[in-house]
Amino acid sequence: MQDEIIAVYEKRNEIEKIVEKLKQLSFEDLQKTLHLEYSLAEKATDLNLLKQKFTEFNRIKLINKRKHKKAGKFSYDFYYELDDGSYILYAITLEESKPKLLNAFHVQRNFRKFRQILMRAYKNVFLG
Repeated sequence: MQDEIIAVYEKRNEIEKIVEKLKQLSFEDLQKTLHLEYSLAEKATDLNLLKQKFTEFNRIKLINKRKHKKAGKFSYDFYYELDDGSYILYAITLEESKPKLLNAFHVQRNFRKFRQILMRAYKNVFLG
Protein backbone atom coordinates (compact mmCIF):
# COMPACT_ATOMS: atom_id res chain seq x y z
CA MET A 1 0.00 0.00 0.00
CA GLN A 2 1.20 3.45 -0.90
CA ASP A 3 1.30 6.47 1.41
CA GLU A 4 -0.91 9.32 0.28
CA ILE A 5 -0.39 13.08 0.53
CA ILE A 6 -3.75 14.36 1.74
CA ALA A 7 -2.90 18.03 2.35
CA VAL A 8 -0.21 20.53 1.39
CA TYR A 9 0.25 23.73 3.42
CA GLU A 10 2.23 26.72 2.19
CA LYS A 11 0.56 29.77 3.74
CA ARG A 12 2.41 31.09 6.78
CA ASN A 13 -0.63 31.05 9.11
CA GLU A 14 -1.44 27.41 8.27
CA ILE A 15 2.21 26.40 8.69
CA GLU A 16 2.38 28.17 12.08
CA LYS A 17 -0.61 26.19 13.41
CA ILE A 18 1.17 22.90 12.73
CA VAL A 19 4.62 24.15 13.74
CA GLU A 20 3.32 25.10 17.21
CA LYS A 21 3.31 21.37 18.04
CA LEU A 22 6.84 21.01 16.69
CA LYS A 23 8.15 23.93 18.75
CA GLN A 24 7.50 21.93 21.92
CA LEU A 25 10.13 19.39 20.85
CA SER A 26 13.87 19.24 20.45
CA PHE A 27 15.62 16.99 17.94
CA GLU A 28 16.60 14.72 20.84
CA ASP A 29 12.94 14.41 21.97
CA LEU A 30 11.99 12.65 18.76
CA GLN A 31 12.04 8.86 18.74
CA LYS A 32 14.30 7.79 15.86
CA THR A 33 13.23 4.93 13.60
CA LEU A 34 15.33 2.24 11.98
CA HIS A 35 14.25 3.62 8.63
CA LEU A 36 15.81 6.96 9.58
CA GLU A 37 19.11 5.33 10.52
CA TYR A 38 19.20 3.44 7.22
CA SER A 39 18.31 6.59 5.26
CA LEU A 40 21.02 8.66 6.96
CA ALA A 41 23.64 6.10 6.00
CA GLU A 42 22.30 5.59 2.48
CA LYS A 43 22.15 9.31 1.68
CA ALA A 44 25.30 10.24 3.65
CA THR A 45 23.27 12.88 5.48
CA ASP A 46 25.09 15.06 8.01
CA LEU A 47 23.32 14.36 11.31
CA ASN A 48 24.80 17.52 12.86
CA LEU A 49 23.23 19.62 10.09
CA LEU A 50 19.83 18.03 10.81
CA LYS A 51 20.19 18.71 14.55
CA GLN A 52 21.38 22.29 13.97
CA LYS A 53 18.59 23.30 11.58
CA PHE A 54 15.69 21.52 13.32
CA THR A 55 14.73 24.46 15.57
CA GLU A 56 15.01 27.06 12.78
CA PHE A 57 11.26 26.93 12.28
CA ASN A 58 11.20 30.13 10.21
CA ARG A 59 12.86 28.07 7.43
CA ILE A 60 9.75 25.87 7.06
CA LYS A 61 8.20 26.88 3.74
CA LEU A 62 5.96 23.90 3.03
CA ILE A 63 4.30 21.05 4.93
CA ASN A 64 2.75 17.88 3.50
CA LYS A 65 0.35 15.81 5.56
CA ARG A 66 0.56 12.10 4.71
CA LYS A 67 -1.73 9.21 5.45
CA HIS A 68 0.10 5.93 5.88
CA LYS A 69 -2.43 3.47 4.54
CA LYS A 70 -0.83 0.37 6.01
CA ALA A 71 -0.73 1.74 9.57
CA GLY A 72 -3.67 4.12 9.21
CA LYS A 73 -1.65 6.91 10.82
CA PHE A 74 -0.63 10.40 9.77
CA SER A 75 2.70 12.19 9.53
CA TYR A 76 3.97 15.53 8.35
CA ASP A 77 6.80 16.34 5.94
CA PHE A 78 8.43 19.63 6.97
CA TYR A 79 10.43 21.33 4.21
CA TYR A 80 13.11 23.73 5.49
CA GLU A 81 14.57 26.00 2.81
CA LEU A 82 18.28 26.71 3.33
CA ASP A 83 20.22 29.84 2.37
CA ASP A 84 21.72 28.19 -0.73
CA GLY A 85 18.25 27.25 -2.07
CA SER A 86 18.53 23.56 -1.17
CA TYR A 87 16.27 22.05 1.49
CA ILE A 88 15.99 19.64 4.39
CA LEU A 89 13.01 17.35 4.80
CA TYR A 90 11.94 16.06 8.22
CA ALA A 91 9.14 13.44 8.23
CA ILE A 92 7.57 13.39 11.71
CA THR A 93 4.56 11.84 13.40
CA LEU A 94 3.06 14.36 15.82
CA GLU A 95 -0.17 12.60 16.74
CA GLU A 96 1.45 9.90 18.88
CA SER A 97 2.35 10.14 22.58
CA LYS A 98 6.06 10.02 21.67
CA PRO A 99 6.57 11.78 18.31
CA LYS A 100 8.74 9.87 15.84
CA LEU A 101 11.26 11.10 13.33
CA LEU A 102 10.51 8.76 10.43
CA ASN A 103 13.05 10.23 8.02
CA ALA A 104 15.22 13.30 7.51
CA PHE A 105 17.65 14.26 4.79
CA HIS A 106 19.25 17.18 2.98
CA VAL A 107 18.33 17.58 -0.69
CA GLN A 108 20.82 19.38 -2.93
CA ARG A 109 18.12 20.54 -5.35
CA ASN A 110 16.49 23.93 -5.64
CA PHE A 111 13.53 24.07 -3.24
CA ARG A 112 11.51 26.57 -5.28
CA LYS A 113 11.66 24.42 -8.40
CA PHE A 114 10.69 21.37 -6.34
CA ARG A 115 7.78 23.32 -4.84
CA GLN A 116 6.48 24.24 -8.31
CA ILE A 117 6.55 20.60 -9.39
CA LEU A 118 4.79 19.56 -6.17
CA MET A 119 2.12 22.23 -6.65
CA ARG A 120 1.31 20.94 -10.13
CA ALA A 121 1.22 17.32 -9.00
CA TYR A 122 -0.89 17.92 -5.87
CA LYS A 123 -2.93 21.01 -6.75
CA ASN A 124 -6.10 19.27 -5.57
CA VAL A 125 -4.81 19.00 -1.97
CA PHE A 126 -3.18 22.45 -1.55
CA LEU A 127 -4.88 24.02 1.45
CA GLY A 128 -2.91 27.21 1.56
